[in-house]
Amino acid sequence: MQNCYDDDDRNVVYKDVVIIGNGPSGICLSYMLAGNWPYYTGEPHPGDEMLTARLHFSTRPEECSPASMDDETRNGTSNRWQQSKSDRCESRSQGRGLARSTRCKLEHLSSGIEGRVGGRPLALLMDQLQHPCVDAGLDVPSLLTWKSVDQHPEHKVIDHVVLGKGQPGGAWQTMDPNVLTISLNRWMSLPDLEIRQWEKMVESELLRTTNSTEGGPCAFQERLNASKTTSRISVGTVAAYYKDYVRRKGLEQFFRCGTTVTSVRPARVSNADETDNRYGWLVEGFENKTGKVFRYRCKRAVLATGTTDLSNQLGILGEDSHPEWVTHDLNDLESRLDRLVDQYHDEELADRVEPVLIIGAGLSAADAIIAARFRGIPVLHAFRDPSSEWSKSKDERIYHTKFDRLQGLPSSMYPEYHKVYEMMADGGTNYPLYRALQGYSLIGFDGNGGDSMDVDESQSRVVTLLAPDGQLRVFRVSVVAILIGYKPDLSYLEGNGIGLGRLPDKPIDRKLNPIDVDNFTYEVVKAPRPGLYALGPLVGDNFVRYILGGAFGILAHILNTSSS
Repeated sequence: MQNCYDDDDRNVVYKDVVIIGNGPSGICLSYMLAGNWPYYTGEPHPGDEMLTARLHFSTRPEECSPASMDDETRNGTSNRWQQSKSDRCESRSQGRGLARSTRCKLEHLSSGIEGRVGGRPLALLMDQLQHPCVDAGLDVPSLLTWKSVDQHPEHKVIDHVVLGKGQPGGAWQTMDPNVLTISLNRWMSLPDLEIRQWEKMVESELLRTTNSTEGGPCAFQERLNASKTTSRISVGTVAAYYKDYVRRKGLEQFFRCGTTVTSVRPARVSNADETDNRYGWLVEGFENKTGKVFRYRCKRAVLATGTTDLSNQLGILGEDSHPEWVTHDLNDLESRLDRLVDQYHDEELADRVEPVLIIGAGLSAADAIIAARFRGIPVLHAFRDPSSEWSKSKDERIYHTKFDRLQGLPSSMYPEYHKVYEMMADGGTNYPLYRALQGYSLIGFDGNGGDSMDVDESQSRVVTLLAPDGQLRVFRVSVVAILIGYKPDLSYLEGNGIGLGRLPDKPIDRKLNPIDVDNFTYEVVKAPRPGLYALGPLVGDNFVRYILGGAFGILAHILNTSSS
């Protein structure tokens, strides 16, 4: 991304900020840019007395003391010390605003905070304020309150647009809605509307609708009044929540969905044109339905497209040559399994269908195993032997990390994944419809490609695997699912973003090589010019709960440098 480009087309829209990606990262940032700013409630943090002290010091109300006021003010009817209690509380609340915090203040507040699986300092700070002691199992109210521009006219609404391929929620709208999240429900929440609160609101609205149409109380009234416990939640519920959040928070005016971004690059600037100098980034793309091209010139561009756009591949010969029976997508696999079930109706599938070969040792592979066995379809499961990974460098231990993650999930909260780990460790001896191929590597495919309608395609679907003893083993299969993780689609950046990561010569990867950003402003360190930001999984903040810190950092930096 070293070159600047001219935009001869005069049909350009000017924005202060363009956000590429309409998932939870883009939604969270849009909410703040719309003039909704965080305030510290003043309540003590239940697990960190030092953080409480730093918060009170850094956000103390800017009130006058009696000694600092002149006699006229002290004796006049406008004496502040005669204010009502509510007025004084409001004054204190305004003094606890965080949005205009300087970098020095944010560094001070973030010092010494530790969090789950690492995390950037600002992400950890905001997570501790939004979800105090959640990792300790406590369900404590947030230490943040959010105030809108209507409540505080001095809040600044920043002109912006959010671009996304699908509906608000990004990749969450394309996942299997029936799968449970790994994170607890609280962790999936966005600012000022916790997901549990949203569920109750939706149920209440359904209750009113039902009562008005049926003229009587609804059966789930007791369920509505019952408090929801901290637990996992379905992906479908999360997707619906993110989409509805945009509507309820009045953000639809900022969202331009159904668009594909093709280019984010520095724009050519002219020394004679001050406007061009300030709007230094050019974002181009098209509307998916109409093909209509759009162009934005902006002061700041934010990369928030996530890291699950493209599936990782093994890179072996023939991997892309059999799309009718080789897939890299969990949703696609489930559709294929459903077609097998429909094809044989109520017959015993284990006796009629060749097994499904699943490659991988992560959560997607575990979900695939669960899906196949639930439908009565036998499974061959090939995965690397984790003991062989110790001889490799830390960066190469991808499979060991995934295996270890599956092993480390507590059985009480993740019983389905714990069961899959037991199956992998057992090898499948005591589990029907499952056979573990630990240490096996897929090395080749053989089949007719399914071109002939007169041939039973499943009879020609053959794979070759290399066993740990060095022998080649051949298996007949019905479907092959290669589920070894995902990577971001950064084709809209020059060189696919290579050069922006911590390892400048490597592709961007959320774990091994995230985009290198400033810890407190989230500006891309190696961008060719100022004004390029990134947040979310692209920078290694892989949990939704950590997104708040990145969005807040960008907001604070914009407010502190808005004159530039």
